Amino acid sequence: MVRCILILCASVAVSMAKEPLDVSADLAKLLENSQVPGMAAAAVLKGEVVAAGTAGVRKLDEPQKVELGDHFHVGSCTKSMTASLAAMIIADGKIGWDTKVSDVFKDFEIHPDYREATLRQMLSNSGGVPHELKNPSWDRNRSGPEQRKALVKDILSVKPDYTPGQGRVYSNGGFAIGGAALEKVTGRAWEDLMQERLFKPLGITSAGFGAPATNGKVDQPYGHHLVNGKLVAVNPQPDGDNPAAIGPAGTVYMSVLDFAKYAGFHLGDLKKGPLSQTQLDDLHRPVPPGDDYACGWVTTKRDWAGGATLTHNGSNTMFFAVMWLAPAKDFAVVAVCNSGDGAKVCDQAASLLIGKCVPK
Repeated sequence: MVRCILILCASVAVSMAKEPLDVSADLAKLLENSQVPGMAAAAVLKGEVVAAGTAGVRKLDEPQKVELGDHFHVGSCTKSMTASLAAMIIADGKIGWDTKVSDVFKDFEIHPDYREATLRQMLSNSGGVPHELKNPSWDRNRSGPEQRKALVKDILSVKPDYTPGQGRVYSNGGFAIGGAALEKVTGRAWEDLMQERLFKPLGITSAGFGAPATNGKVDQPYGHHLVNGKLVAVNPQPDGDNPAAIGPAGTVYMSVLDFAKYAGFHLGDLKKGPLSQTQLDDLHRPVPPGDDYACGWVTTKRDWAGGATLTHNGSNTMFFAVMWLAPAKDFAVVAVCNSGDGAKVCDQAASLLIGKCVPK
């Protein structure tokens, strides 16, 4: 349920500068001699989009050009969004960061070594869940919550890869468990919770789940991957995205400007928002073991950022996305493209906007 305090989407949205720098020509140069049909990028400084641009086409060998409002899949950048949602449900008192999976999934047969695993561990890749899921339940004909329930039941029934809290393995399955736990305690689908509790309050109107385009149309960007070294467009249905079972780990799409709004939200730029600065700081704090991964964020340092940065990238193997946040500069940059082979181009775009927009 959307709480009434999450009001006035217009008051919480990151605003557009009067004349943001158009970097489209620069992005077009990056696409030359690349395996990327199209891309978009944007930079946020002190709550305003100060630079943005697009380049290329929505689908290989088709004429429709990428537009600023086009929807791009953001892959594992979804992970911090699910963790943000968790912080809201925790504030409601329905679950806690230290709530154990055995306290949530009481009707499941859970392996003894998983029983003490917590929500925070699942949302920080430290819950014992393996990177490669064994014989996962990918029944795409079932609803998202049903798919997740089946997957979580399978994962928790066998011995974890390591003792929860004593290691870190990047895992979509852990975030699927976290999302399913939020569904369990609220009685609502993760997709509905994301729309109502996170996207709507932020004024994010372009967000959805799965492949953004429609079969037989070039109404949005298509994903592309390499087949025997040749770039091939992938029809949105049925194989244009990850199954909904791992939605909380990586099935969100949105426009690059809405992606920038989300980044601005985590910088604490919003006058009013669904999370306080204290809650944001908690989400950004590294979770043991180690000091380089928080709840859906990689934590590191960069000179251009004046110290600490938060970053994450994501890909469903057909799109690629990256985001960098520099809290000390009140700056963020996001870049997206419609090729699973687009890491280099997106990193180049981020570097380009950092060079043009970060205060010296």
